[in-house]
Formats: sequence, structure tokens, C-alpha cells
Amino acid sequence: MAQPGEDDETPMLGRSVTFARNPAPAKPAYEPGTSFLAKVLGSKTATTGRVSESLDYEPIQNKLFYDRMKSRKEGKKKLYGYTGHTLAKMLVTTLTGIVTGCFAVALTKACGAITGWKLDILRNSHDEDAPARTLVSFLWFWFIGSCLVSLATALVQYWAPASAGAGVTLVMAYLNGNHVPNLLRFNTLISKFVGTVCAVSAGLPMGPEGPMVHIGACVASVITYMECKCLDGGIFNIFTNCFGRKAREFNIKEKLKILDEIVSDSDHREFVSAGVSAGISAAFGAPIGGVLFSMEEACSFWSRKTAWRCFIAATLSTFTIQLLNRSAQHGMIAFTGLKLMDNKDWLMQLPFLIVNSGMAGLLGAAFNSLRMWLWKVRAVKTRHLLRILEVIGLVFLVSLVGHFFGWAAGSCRPLPEEWEEEKYGIRFNCEEHKYNDVATLFLSSQHHTIIKLFSVGHDDTLQDGDVTDFVPPFTIGALALFATVYLGLMSVGAGLAIPGGLFMPSILLGSSWGCFWGLILRLWLPKWNIMPGLYAILAATGVLAGVFRSAISLVVLVVEGTRGIDYLFGVILSVMIANWVAHHIHHDGVYESELERIGNVYLLRDEPPHRLFTLTAEAIMATGVYGFRTIEPVSRILQVMRTTVHNGFPVFAEEDPEDENGGTVSEAPSSKALVTLGHSTSTQDINGNATANKVAPLSGRLVGLILRSQLLVLLQRRHFCDATGRPIGRDYSEQQELEMETEMRTFFRRYFTHARYVSATAQPLDELKLDGVHAGSTTLDLSNLYIDMRPYMNRSPLTIRKDCSAARAHQVFINLGLRHLLVVDARNHVVGIITRKDLDHAAGHGWWRMSHVAEPPRNKLLKHFRGIPSVGFLARLIGGGGSSNAAANANGGAAAAADPEANGGANGQARDAEQGLPHGHGHR
Repeated sequence: MAQPGEDDETPMLGRSVTFARNPAPAKPAYEPGTSFLAKVLGSKTATTGRVSESLDYEPIQNKLFYDRMKSRKEGKKKLYGYTGHTLAKMLVTTLTGIVTGCFAVALTKACGAITGWKLDILRNSHDEDAPARTLVSFLWFWFIGSCLVSLATALVQYWAPASAGAGVTLVMAYLNGNHVPNLLRFNTLISKFVGTVCAVSAGLPMGPEGPMVHIGACVASVITYMECKCLDGGIFNIFTNCFGRKAREFNIKEKLKILDEIVSDSDHREFVSAGVSAGISAAFGAPIGGVLFSMEEACSFWSRKTAWRCFIAATLSTFTIQLLNRSAQHGMIAFTGLKLMDNKDWLMQLPFLIVNSGMAGLLGAAFNSLRMWLWKVRAVKTRHLLRILEVIGLVFLVSLVGHFFGWAAGSCRPLPEEWEEEKYGIRFNCEEHKYNDVATLFLSSQHHTIIKLFSVGHDDTLQDGDVTDFVPPFTIGALALFATVYLGLMSVGAGLAIPGGLFMPSILLGSSWGCFWGLILRLWLPKWNIMPGLYAILAATGVLAGVFRSAISLVVLVVEGTRGIDYLFGVILSVMIANWVAHHIHHDGVYESELERIGNVYLLRDEPPHRLFTLTAEAIMATGVYGFRTIEPVSRILQVMRTTVHNGFPVFAEEDPEDENGGTVSEAPSSKALVTLGHSTSTQDINGNATANKVAPLSGRLVGLILRSQLLVLLQRRHFCDATGRPIGRDYSEQQELEMETEMRTFFRRYFTHARYVSATAQPLDELKLDGVHAGSTTLDLSNLYIDMRPYMNRSPLTIRKDCSAARAHQVFINLGLRHLLVVDARNHVVGIITRKDLDHAAGHGWWRMSHVAEPPRNKLLKHFRGIPSVGFLARLIGGGGSSNAAANANGGAAAAADPEANGGANGQARDAEQGLPHGHGHR
């Protein structure tokens, strides 16, 4: 393949170009002449642009595809009948589990070392008898935490914006079929790791469990898309020079070509799923729980093969942690053993356990509601300095409440010997060998505090039916104060521009409430076998259920992570009650509300919403479908690609207009091209210029579907022909055809890997340099050059009839992992297209939604009554709530979208206008 910059005398007709390989992460766009200070501070408004693209899970079935599969089947086998593909996939899965486990160990060690160093400084400041020792401790905590979080937030804002937050939500969206830019690249992995270490070590109400899910997914993606840059020189050259001719004959690049066979979107989805399992398993030390978490929460496509990969990765990550960190072999949140409860104890304490779980669900729902309310006062993501100051302000708040309440409400308690050995407990104005309980709760390591709360009640004894020799490590008042204040702190922390998860804060919040409730019960019922540590475990599980709305995976994660199989009944009871309570207060969990906040990431449910059962495919489809004929002029292809951002184009066979039944299919193009626009068509000349609008039939009978990436490869390779399909400027070569098929199949591994939306912009078309194509001294008109799409188009695109149920269309789309679902009539003429955006818009409003849909225009007089449920239905009627494209089509009205790029009707246009996005932004 010739590269740009070769001899300019080479005819451009025979010269290929190469797109920029995997460009750097997209940086915020600034106006020309913007000063350096303005770039540091950031802009006031967020840049408008696409957030996601759809992934292509469906293989392109054409003649070249069948030839390749046949050659693979009849080709030479490498080892015991295998070609090496299975071994390569197994190696990727194995490396994902091992590397993720190493990241978990490094994360734990780094957080422990930095936190221990910080607490030693605080202890030294309190050992001195200076009158301002509390102020000195406060300033040290704030200064160290501010330095750490400033580094982490700067990495997010200036280097890897996709690493903010826990990352679980966007990983879920990715596994559902949305390609989020820069989500899984190496920069994001490093920023996520460093940022999580800084956030946890600074004492913020954040944990490493959620980021470990994102880290595992990034590890799997980086391994899958790895590129050995040292192969072209450096170490590899030294190796070949030292070992002579045999080493030079061993072409490692050729050996690594097998990676091209395992980088399809469907295979990459399986590896990322395995990375998710490895990440959550490493965080909790729970391999089975990690597999169930991927199945229940993260993965939208599940199979036995995916389950097997997840299990291998999860097991290896946990095993790696046990080898490298022997202290983690008993679970990440293990606790000192509590007394077993017999059936009588469970039955007698059942009402108290129900209250405990219900309150935990209330805390989870309160956190979700408060977190969503705080979104209104968050700084815009592009205000870099403000985003950094937000996190520094949270560190100040944590340090302030810890030192103030430690001084005002803390009590000094004897320091247990095991605590002194573990260096746990903050002295804070107490005598030697004593600790301040409130300051310890707020300022100590969250991980160790959780273990201490889970262990409350293990060291008491019973004499003559009364509990003796039991002094709780934390007073009832300290626990009540901590639970109340910590709820606000973790609500403020959620949504900041710093990596950090919500699993550990939720566990700490729940355990503080549960221990508080258990201590009260011990005072009321001193002769009962009540263990506050057990109530802490169950309440922590309930808060997790109220926040995340998980069920099966959550039970297994808690049981495996705590090694508390004896308390399985209580864990299940807590999850069920907390989920029920939280759902009736606040319908959305963290993941759903986060996706709603993002707005244009479309996560489709496994089951169709009830509204789709009352609609047909014709009511929800997008009209105005751009398509091509089997042999199309290059000029029109370029015009369509420049004026649309669609990624799939139907291919039509031109029919004899005199034959009403379909007639004879003609392969040669005519001088006029009919392209549908909405419910009408526009007659265009050979250059694609509109001449007149009139009612006309569709452009032809459907024979295939071709992707934008395929067209880019054809244009890149100058794969031109004449009007009859004969090659121009090249000779037919079967090897070149197979190479082109491979490049089409691996297009996004070679180019735009982490920013697929760039392929739908003008950038790749400009890089093609097709203006002034010439052969020798003759400049060729692009209107006289054609592209034959027959060998490369997908000859079996999935279609449904326009009278089909919309619910069935949803099931077909989800179960088969589609990106484009063509809607045809009885003559196999395309009348519309359905993408994930159309299905998402058609789902309507309700708690089942996974992303936000903008409200249609309404009557301004009724805007003040919008929050009153009793007038909501009347307001929708008067305000024009039924003006969406789906409703208009259902009522037999004309389509509301006259824009040729419309994709989802007026409702989609309203939402894109609200988000500041170009309509029809690439899911098609």
C-alpha cells in the first residue's frame, strides 16, 4: 500500500492513502487564538458533539466472507486441528484476569501505604502538646488530600476525561452496543488507576470497587488492541542482530496477524465482559459473584462462551491476589467471626431485621435522590479549574467535619491491643493508649473501619444470661452522627471529576446504621443474642441494594467477600426488603440515573417496554433512508457521506419502472437517482443535486446493506470501476480482494479505534484527497468513476415487514445484536430503518427507561402545574404531548421529520436540540 508523500508523479488513481491510526484522545475544542490561561481554566459551555456510536456485532455476509470461511476450514491446522484462534482468545482471557489481579494488588498496596503515611503524620501532630494541634492536624489532612485529588482531577480534566467517576455505567452502555469514545484506551486505564489511588488515599467518601470494574474492562481492551511498537526497531532489532538470520526469518508481525481474527466487536465484547468479571472479583475477592455481576448488571449479551470467559478471568484475578497479597485470602471485607444464630434467634429478631433492612433501603433511595438534586449545582465538565476546586472543597469538608465533630462530640475510649498493632484509631486530644471514636470514624481508613463495624459484638461473653465485659468500640451517638453526615458527604462526592466508586461508601453508610441499630437493641434487650456486627453486615447489604438495585449478584458478592455463609438468610432478606422499599421511593438506581444524565447513550432493555406492544414497526421506524445502487457514481457517494452521519446504507437493485411487480433488475445506473426524503422523494441528477420534489416510489428493491467503513476502504483503495463494473486503473486480484475484506472487517482496529464517531465526519474524506483524481496527464471527473458494491455489501441484511409488531422488532434487534434493522413492504422495498435510537425514543416515558427523552413542546400556561399528578394527563393533551413521530404515524398523519437526516422523528429532534447535538448522530 502506497503511503502519502510518495512520488507526486504517481497517478492518484493507483495510489492508496492511509488514515491516521488511532488518533490521540479528543481534546476540548477552543476558538483560534485562545490563550493558555483560558485553556487551563476551561470554557463556560460544554462542546457539542456525539457521545457514542453503535457497535457492529453482525458479521458482513458476502462472497468474500464465505471464501474466507471456506479457506479457514480447508487451510492448514496448527495444533491438534486448531488454527490458533482459540488459543489466542484463551491467552487474551488469561492475561486479562492476571493483569487485573496485579492492578488490584497494586491499588491496595498504594492506598494502604499513602493512607498509613498520612495517618502517621496526623498521629504525630496529636502527640505534641501544642495548643493548636487540632488546627495543625486539620491543615495537614487538607493539604495532603488536596495535593492528591488535584493530581487525580487534573489527569481527568486535561488528559483522560473518560476516567471520571466509577465508570461502571459507561461500561454497561458499551456492552449494550454503544461505543463511547476513549472509554477503554490506555490513557484512561492509567488515569483511572492513579486517580483511584489518590481519591481513596485522600479520605474521600469513595471506594476502589467500581473503578476496578472499569480497570478490568480497560485491561481487556488494551490487551485485545495491543500494538507492539518495538517490532519496527529498538529491542526487536537488537534481538535480530544478536541471533542472526533465523531470528530475522521469524517475522513476528506475521505471527501477530492472528489478532486480526479476534478483534471483531462481538469478540471484543466477550473480552470486556471477562474484564468486568475480573475487576469486580478482584475488588471483593469473589469470583462467582463477579461472574454473576457481569451476567445480571453489566452484560446485555450472555452465552455459555461468555460465561466461561468471565469465570476464567474472575478466578485468575482472585488467585493472583491471593498469591501476591496473602492478607486478602479471607475476603476483601472479612471480619472477626461472630457468634452463630440458631433458628430461634432468627425468628425472634425477624421484626428488627426487617426494620434494619427497610431503613437501609431508605438510606439508599435518599442517596440517589440527593445525588440527582446536586447535579443542578455541579460545574460544567469543561470548567477545568472549577472541577478541581470542587474536589478540593470536598476534601476540606471531610477534614472539617472530622476534626470539628471529633472535638465537639467525640469520646475517648481505651485502645484495644489489636488496634494498636494494626495502627488503627485516631488519638485526637485523648490520653495515650486511647482513641477518639468520632475522629476515627471520619478520618481513618474506610476499609478498616468497615471491618471493625462488622466485628462489633464478637468479643462479648454471656454470664447467667446477661452480657458482660462488652464495651462497643463506637458509641451510639457517634454512629448516629457519622451515618447522618456521611450520607451528605457521599452524595456530594458522587459525580465529581475524579475516579471513585460507591460500593465502599455504601457499605460504610449501611454498616454504621446497622451497628447503631444493633447497639440500641442490645440496650433494650440485654438478654437476647443480638450482635451489632451482624446488623451492620445486613444493613450494608441493604444500602447496596437500595443504591444499585442489584439482587442475585449482590448476595453472592457479600457472602463471598465476607465469608459469611452462615448469614445467607439475613443477606437475602435484606436485599429483598431494601430493593422493594427503595424502588417505591425512587424508581431509578445509580446506573439508570447516570445513563439518563448522559442523555444520548441508548441502553436498551432485554425485554421490550409495554408501549411497543401497541405499535407497529412502521410507527417507530425512521424515514428518509439514504441508499445506493449496486454500482454508484463516486461523486454521489461522496456527497451522501458528507451530508449525512449515517453508518449504514441500503443497496438497491434498480428495477424497470414499467414493471409493476418488480420487473427486471438492472445493474447499470440510470441518469437519474431517486432518493427518499421522509414520505416523499427527491429527484437528483448524477451529481446528487436536487432538481424537484415529488411523490415517487422508493429507489429500488433491497439487495444488500453497506457500511460507511466499507465505503471508506473502497475509496481509500481507489477501488473504482466504470458504469458496467469493469475495473479502472487496476487489475483484478483475488489476494487483493481478500486483503480488502480483512481491512473492512478490522477497520476500527486500524483506524479510529477509540473515537469511531470521527469516521462519520468530513475528516477521513478530506484525508482521501480525492479532488482532482488523475490518470497520467488526464484529470478524471468523479461522476465518471463508479464503485461496484456487489462483492462487499452484506447480502443478507435483517429485515422486517412494516406491519410487524414493534415489540417483535425490539426482540429481534436485541437478541441478534443488530445495528440496522430495515423495514420493508410486501415488494421488499425499503420504507424505513430502525436503530437503537429509534427503539429508545419509542419506549416513551417511565421508570423503565434507561436514557432521557426530551419532553415535546407543551403549553406554557400549564408549566406550573406539571408537577401535579392529577393534571398531568390533561397537560399532556393540551400541551401537544402526542406530536412525536411515532404517534403521528400511528394516527395516519404525515411524518413530522422532513429533515433527510431524521432518525427517530420529532421526539428525537427535540431531544437532540436539547442536548445540543446534531440530529441523527451516527447510530444509523
